[in-house]
Amino acid sequence: MVTKVTLADLREMAADAKGRIDKVYAHWTAGHYGQPFSDYHILIDYDGTVFVTTDDFTEKKEHTWHRNGRAIGIGMMCAYGAIANEGKDADLGDEPPTLHQIEALAQVAAVLSVELGLDITRDNFMTHCEAAQIDNYGPFSGDPETRWDLWYLPDYVGDGKMKQGGDLWRGKAAFYKRWWEKGE
Repeated sequence: MVTKVTLADLREMAADAKGRIDKVYAHWTAGHYGQPFSDYHILIDYDGTVFVTTDDFTEKKEHTWHRNGRAIGIGMMCAYGAIANEGKDADLGDEPPTLHQIEALAQVAAVLSVELGLDITRDNFMTHCEAAQIDNYGPFSGDPETRWDLWYLPDYVGDGKMKQGGDLWRGKAAFYKRWWEKGE
């Protein structure tokens, strides 16, 4: 099941899961644009279109090693052929995260923050790379299954340079949350 949804739909689904979700993990699928994977609750395509693979955010999905209980996984459908290098010089492949995907990822996080009652902090909203670094399978760990999803992302709206992905994502999500709370 892959269903296109609006932010209003996500708001309703998240409200139904309140009190049963503690964490949100952001990923890229390392696949092609438009190629869905059922490991994630929420998927975002190249143009910012949002999809869900479940009708219940408390359903356990296999998105983040040892961190799938009480968690929502969001995957941007992109990054096929990406190569980590040293992070800031990552080659994000022929299908890199787009401006639309990054902005939609931030908007989705803002909605989840409000409806789940979770502050937009690294404790609650983490990239797969950040989780992998904590769990010792991230960059420079030597693990052959290294995960570096969203280690760095291009700041398309700012100076265009690569930024720490989690900080960029959470900063944008906090902006959208404040903006909506002001009623703008």
